Amino acid sequence: MQIRSAVPADAPAIADLARQLGYDPAGTDARLADVLGRDGHAVLVADDGAAVVGWVHVHETREIELPPYASIAGLVVAAARRRDGVGSRLLEAAEEWGRSRGMAALRLRCNQIRDGAHAFYLARGYEVEKTQVAFLKRF
Repeated sequence: MQIRSAVPADAPAIADLARQLGYDPAGTDARLADVLGRDGHAVLVADDGAAVVGWVHVHETREIELPPYASIAGLVVAAARRRDGVGSRLLEAAEEWGRSRGMAALRLRCNQIRDGAHAFYLARGYEVEKTQVAFLKRF
């Protein structure tokens, strides 16, 4: 399995994987193209030679109250490939990307209902930093 940078042609596979977690894949191709064109962002895919079986979007986050850190905006592994090491490889690649850019840490958010994902991150040295409520205002 190869971890590589995503290319625009990966959009259908990325959309299909996002759908497996309940996300609406409409517009994935345009959003992927937008992200791939931005400095401070990386989309990495796990390619097993036959298909893209996972992806991670990591980016730099800069806030006034904290040193710069890397954030995972999304990490998805194909249902049939979970517990196969794919997620670990993608997470390691995201960590290395953050380190290589001088980030102080890697942070991520995970839906409270994804107990399996929580166990995955905890087993890899992540800690629960805080519990919070996410607010959204659409416009």
